[in-house]
This record gives sequence, structure tokens and C-alpha cells, in this order.
Amino acid sequence: MNRRANRTTRILAIDPSTRGFGFAVLEGPDRLIDWGVKDTKLDKNRRALELIANLIEQYEPGVVVLENYAGKGSRRCERVAELIEKISRLALTRETKVRRFSRAEVKRAFAASGAKTKYEIAVAIANRFPELAPRLPRFRKPWMSEDYRMSIFDAVGLAVVYFRSEDERKKAI
Repeated sequence: MNRRANRTTRILAIDPSTRGFGFAVLEGPDRLIDWGVKDTKLDKNRRALELIANLIEQYEPGVVVLENYAGKGSRRCERVAELIEKISRLALTRETKVRRFSRAEVKRAFAASGAKTKYEIAVAIANRFPELAPRLPRFRKPWMSEDYRMSIFDAVGLAVVYFRSEDERKKAI
């Protein structure tokens, strides 16, 4: 397969969290290649950057997709916001494009299918990508902590928004 062609269609979506980060690699809007959660215990940002550098090297994405932590609906702590900035710089040093989308943009993209909450969006993603269904966390009660696997669904949600925005951009041309 032509590596140059992969760089234009393969994306790596990353969702940093307090425990590490979730990621998803897609080739096109309907082809999920890999996904998972990477835990970082000590020196979280440094370790996360090492793991993300490995993913970029392994998958050679054309675009890294991240959350716009300054956008509407985002509630990121300072450490995670700093990590998102460092991931952006890492990707750019690897000559990889970076795109960011706010939580509000993710919610808007899934609202058409009736998914309004974070959990409903995760269910819609599991329906679209059945291979993720076993990873779908159970419904979270208000007093429960968010399941670490939710970051996989957040990463895939960012990827879905990326492909939708690319389709809209192409239609506008």
C-alpha cells in the first residue's frame, strides 16, 4: 500500500484524560483500524507524549484530531490542556496536520441521530462500530466516576466529527 496515500486518509484521534488517553485510528469514516486506552501513572504528560509518538510512528496518520479545550463545552484541567498543546506540537514536528473540535461540535454532530448526552453518543458510536460494543461502559449514575474506556468513545467521536467536517468542506468547494 502506498504510504503517501495512507497519510491523507488515516487519522489518529486522541482524547487525553486524568488516567492517560484514549485513541482511535481510522481510515475513512467507516473503517476503524485500532483503538484503546493507554494509562500513564507517573510523569503523566511526558509518558503520554512518548506513547503518542509511538502511535504516530506506527500508524503514520495524515491528521491528528484533538479536542479544542478552549471551545464551548470543554472542561479540561490545566495539565490536560497543556498535554493537548504538546500533542499538537509533536504532531506538527512529525509533519502531521492537527485538527481540533470542541465538545459542542461533537454534540452537534450526533444530535441529528438523537444522541444528546455523552453516553448516548457512545451508544451511537458502538452501533456504528460494533467492534466497540464490548467496550461500551454501562450507564453512569451521577455519583459514579467516568469509566476509563469512555475516552475511546470520545476519541472516535472526534474522528467522526473530523470526517463529517471534511465532507462538508468538499461539498462547499
